[in-house]
Amino acid sequence: MKSMICVAIGVVVIAVTACAPAAPPLAEDPTPQGLENGSFIAELNGFDIHYEVHGQGPVLMVLSQSWGLSLEGLRALYTSLEEQLTMVYFDPRGMGESSSIIEEADMGMAAVRADFQALREHLGLESVNAIGWSNGAMNLIMLAAENPETIDAAIFVHGAASFTEEDNAVWAQTYPDLMRKYTQFMQEIQSPDLSDQRRTEMMRSLWLDEYFPLMTADPENAPGMFDRLYRDAEFSWPHSAYSQREYPTFDERDRLPLITARCLVVAGSHDMMTVEKVGELSDGLTDSEFVVFNASGHFSPVEEPDTFKDLIFRFLGVS
Repeated sequence: MKSMICVAIGVVVIAVTACAPAAPPLAEDPTPQGLENGSFIAELNGFDIHYEVHGQGPVLMVLSQSWGLSLEGLRALYTSLEEQLTMVYFDPRGMGESSSIIEEADMGMAAVRADFQALREHLGLESVNAIGWSNGAMNLIMLAAENPETIDAAIFVHGAASFTEEDNAVWAQTYPDLMRKYTQFMQEIQSPDLSDQRRTEMMRSLWLDEYFPLMTADPENAPGMFDRLYRDAEFSWPHSAYSQREYPTFDERDRLPLITARCLVVAGSHDMMTVEKVGELSDGLTDSEFVVFNASGHFSPVEEPDTFKDLIFRFLGVS
């Protein structure tokens, strides 16, 4: 059951009220162009990284998912925040319009953090507000602990500071049907006759039809919502498989005191990642506000969109 951990940690990562607006045409960006809205390519850490800037107001940079999701999935999650914030999104290496990976580590969490920091510098920002969801929230712990001076405010959406063997065992007991389907999926996906494209299609189907709905407050109506939300987003089985090998378990509780940023931690009452588990993250931070969404699971930005938007705006001082 080990690999299910990263699915939980890495896949709890997507959502939106409606499909994100179509991305504007790509523009070459060899030098920093400020924070004008648009879609750009920048050479960062030896890779061509695709990033987009949307909205107006203070900057909020989005930490990408390492498990294999293009920026459309996260933009769909946060589109409403563009009303009063300048949102910055980027595709991880090997995803979307960013260039291909060179080695397996390019699909890891450290690569995402490195490109986040390189993009921040490329945009001429000494420090920023940052937001991470699920896998991104867990990666934000490491980002904010490694370079605390670069993060002014950190927003952790449905993430946790740890997910251990014991946590995984609890999940297996609590969601036996999902575990059975996941075990069958892992057996089928090992077939040497399958291409990575076909494996990605199989993963996408399991996530959107079986896994993600269980993380919502209304599982019955969730599949249709996810189909609309992620229709244009790219998934990646190779990234997901690497994330499972990279972090079969996760525990960053000892690094929480290193984070100096103002922090907001968001949990959902109906999430598979329990309120108590998310609360452990908030408890370990020096300066943290903990908010529970009682009508949400793992996707509060779209399950309770107005409440989520108002919370973020208040926390960042733009409401």
